[in-house]
Amino acid sequence: MSKLIPFMLILSLILMLTGCNSIEERKAEGLIKDYYQSMIDENFEAAFEQLHLFQYDVKTDDYKLDEEVPLSAEEAKEFYLEKIDISQEKGYKLTKFQIGEVEYEDGHSFWHHIKLQTELNGEEFEWNETASIYNGKLLIDGDDPFRIYRDGRMNFNIEGF
Repeated sequence: MSKLIPFMLILSLILMLTGCNSIEERKAEGLIKDYYQSMIDENFEAAFEQLHLFQYDVKTDDYKLDEEVPLSAEEAKEFYLEKIDISQEKGYKLTKFQIGEVEYEDGHSFWHHIKLQTELNGEEFEWNETASIYNGKLLIDGDDPFRIYRDGRMNFNIEGF
């Protein structure tokens, strides 16, 4: 009986920690689905609402995630929609996505692996991305070269890309 109590405490702790992560994972999956489906449906304003906006330094390729974006909410949305317009002018379209495995860094921080299908002027491509939650919003990274036109980076010359 005395061995059963510590075992039950440890088991309860493991279940609580696992349960907390699964709740956060489900929230993240909801944001991920909303974002990517909005991109496919070309509801870009809804996609914008899911993203964490951040400063971007082109010279150093530095993501300044905690710096305040010096744009009003409306200016940021206009900038984002302008990025989307440029990608569409170049013939880019996100066509499918699949949420893959969840990867943990430290038992608490995690990200989802996403497999994307895109089109560029009718030619199909497959890319890999990761999506994580940062301050309650979606932060995406990956190998799709057109990601810069649909992620939350702000404050750079989009014509120069």
